Amino acid sequence: MVNLSVHRQNARVLRQSVFLLRKGSRRRRRTRTERGKRVVFPGHMEIQQQRGVGNSKVVKVQNEEAWELFTNQASNEGRPVVAHFGASWCVTSLSMNYKFEELAQTHPEALFLYVDVDDVQSVSSKYGVKAMPTFVLIKNKEVVNKIIGANSDELKKLVESSTDPVPYETQIVVE
Repeated sequence: MVNLSVHRQNARVLRQSVFLLRKGSRRRRRTRTERGKRVVFPGHMEIQQQRGVGNSKVVKVQNEEAWELFTNQASNEGRPVVAHFGASWCVTSLSMNYKFEELAQTHPEALFLYVDVDDVQSVSSKYGVKAMPTFVLIKNKEVVNKIIGANSDELKKLVESSTDPVPYETQIVVE
């Protein structure tokens, strides 16, 4: 069993050292609103869009209500949902954010959601997320495909298969 608190602490130290290398010796902490644009929906559900290429097409889900809202809406519209389950302390998950954002920019027909497993544990456990990053393709509220690990080529294939009208058997790819 891996001690997650030690792993989180190591990841935090790594991120801080990378941040200090990029910014020189100036050390400052970014506020929540600097990391992304906040969006508030009716019913006081708050969602945060991630920063990325231009205007972000990836929506960060803050709670289970927001998850249900987005998946229901996408199902009603017949749109596929591509979900990225990650964590702020997981370096490999953070490394996939840019590729995920890039795919969201080039495939507007799909809904791209980011779920932090520490913030929305109920959704993570519902979809059986045990490792980060995990990418899940959902059509009509059913899991069609699942990728475990940071594999950008498989992620691209997953997103491109989301636009195909032919139903796929459930597949799980482990890196």
